[in-house]
Amino acid sequence: MSEPYTNLSRPRLVLGLACAANFITILDLWVVSVACPELQRSFAPASLAAVSWVLNAYAIVLAAALIPGGRLADSAGRRRAFLGGLGLFGLASLGCALATSLGALIAFRALQALGSALLMPTSLSFALSALPAGRRATAVGVWTAVSAAAACSGPLIGGLLLQLSWRWLFFINLPLIAAALLLAHRHLPDPLPRVRRQVDWVGSALVFLVTALLCTALVEGDAWSRAQLLALLGLAAGGLLLLLVQQGWHPEPVLLPRLFLLARFRRGAAGIVIYYVGFSSLLLGTTLLLTESWQRSPLAAALAIAPGPITASLLSPFAGRLTARFGAQRLLLLGGAAFALAGGWPLLSAELAPNYGASVLPSMLCWGVANSLLQPTLFATADAAPEGQLSSASALLTTARQLGSAVGVALLVAVLRAAPGLDGIRSGWLIVLGSGTLLGAQGLRAAVPGSSPGAEASPAPASTPG
Repeated sequence: MSEPYTNLSRPRLVLGLACAANFITILDLWVVSVACPELQRSFAPASLAAVSWVLNAYAIVLAAALIPGGRLADSAGRRRAFLGGLGLFGLASLGCALATSLGALIAFRALQALGSALLMPTSLSFALSALPAGRRATAVGVWTAVSAAAACSGPLIGGLLLQLSWRWLFFINLPLIAAALLLAHRHLPDPLPRVRRQVDWVGSALVFLVTALLCTALVEGDAWSRAQLLALLGLAAGGLLLLLVQQGWHPEPVLLPRLFLLARFRRGAAGIVIYYVGFSSLLLGTTLLLTESWQRSPLAAALAIAPGPITASLLSPFAGRLTARFGAQRLLLLGGAAFALAGGWPLLSAELAPNYGASVLPSMLCWGVANSLLQPTLFATADAAPEGQLSSASALLTTARQLGSAVGVALLVAVLRAAPGLDGIRSGWLIVLGSGTLLGAQGLRAAVPGSSPGAEASPAPASTPG
């Protein structure tokens, strides 16, 4: 198993810095999500489709750059990658705040995503290594609680900052980045000596290209023609074939195929994809129900959704204790059941009448409980990897999150295109129900004789760092 950092005299400070970086990157995604109408007015006569690329560019570049970013962090040193990611994110935030054209804003958002691609995997690897092996589920629980808090506060903070100007959505990052840079520079050492490796530049470029093409096809599936989408998917398939061939002969492949030989890591990656397919469908479907069917304002919809991430942020730090007591697989079973209930509960409301307390609130609370059990358990599987590959493992899991989210949104959009209105939204909850059922089935492994909770709660043995 990966060993804790022996040279970290202040593990709580390290965990705090990791969580701060995670908070900044998640917050920035959510505060901007409410800004499209204001950006349309500011950059008139820009279309909504053009403005949406302020969000899409960030999502696509982030998903495409995570794996190369994680591998670079393991090769160049996590501290260096963490500081570089903070600096790039801060400079890009300043560029966004000062942008005088929509094209410039989109370009700086892409640069922000590159900074996030260094910050996300390194923040998770620092969180994992900040505490001893037996307490790492607690560290990941705190890390995911911060994610939930950022998601919860993002739309509210965004709505308030928009009262001043959309530029404040990006100016707000600067003091946070400056404080994090100062603390990280002073107190954040590298846990391992830097190891010189042959960088897989060709593989990194192919990973970036294939992921970007796939995510673009998923994100733009409802806006582009079938011929355009087929062309994108054909290019992605061709790039994937080249990538698989190239990874087979490179001595230091960017994808680290040996990580997927670790059963615990493999199950974690699959579980994250399954969970986020359902989560993105739940979030988008609930938002559409509140804003389009029930005619709530975006701010009111954000407040209505808030009990979910609030519950998750309050309960996630206890994931470590629950894992130690019941085992990771039993938490998957319980979390999958709660997530299935989050999707199934609204289906009990035949017409989905505007009754928040009877349909949406219970669904959000069930999702919050599910998230507090599932996310820490699934992301903690990163430490099945050797210490020298923690950032790469974290990047693969975070990429799984981005891809699962993109697939979930694309799937719900396709359902809504076939069945607009409430019928489509109800079908979307079936996606959530299916995701929860699959996760619960994965957790049933704990009921098999000879499978002990402790075996799954502890990290799997790791090979030598390399």
